[in-house]
Amino acid sequence: TLADLLDAQVGRTPDAAAVVCGAVVLSYGEFGARVNRLARFLIGAGVGPESSVGVAVRRSVEMLVGMYAVVKAGGAYVPIDPDQPAERVGFVVATADPVLVLTTSGDGVVVPAGVRVVELDTLDVSGFSAGVVGDGERLSRLRPAHPVYVIFTSGSTGRPKGVAVPHEGVVNRLLWMQERYPLTSEDVILQKTPVTFDVSVWELFWPLIVGARLVIAEPDGHRDPA
Repeated sequence: TLADLLDAQVGRTPDAAAVVCGAVVLSYGEFGARVNRLARFLIGAGVGPESSVGVAVRRSVEMLVGMYAVVKAGGAYVPIDPDQPAERVGFVVATADPVLVLTTSGDGVVVPAGVRVVELDTLDVSGFSAGVVGDGERLSRLRPAHPVYVIFTSGSTGRPKGVAVPHEGVVNRLLWMQERYPLTSEDVILQKTPVTFDVSVWELFWPLIVGARLVIAEPDGHRDPA
């Protein structure tokens, strides 16, 4: 699973730089600890294999930690663009039926009534262990066939449709890319593709399973070539 690959890389290079966002630099060990603590919170909230979690966060460290934590908990992340019309956000949330929606106090996302919203920038997860999340802690065993994300189509040919992609599909793609276009610890990948578009998946996960560095473009930063 994708969770296995991340855990393995954190174990190999815990002190190497993993994620850069503005002035924030997290090592593999620091990033893994943040992800694992949040994953344990999510498991306690009812997130596990075959369930989903909305991630309505603009590009940031919180966005990345949130997505990885959903994956580590065993759930499927559903990316939600806070800047899209409220009608589409509501449709995506109602259709995906997530256990909860992760956001931040600054993202200002509005979701349908009755859906639990958790703000990552105000949530205290310091009481949770930072160690590797094992299958025994998850609500059920995480398998390669379980969904890792659900991304909705644009809806240009009708109503948007949620497409679920399993761990085995994403892992197969990433390992093929690494074999064909190998990254090393000296490489830097820029995460700038909107996460509601599945081209973002390799940007989000490839560098951090092979020891490279992931730099997160600030929101709308991809519009500035310099």
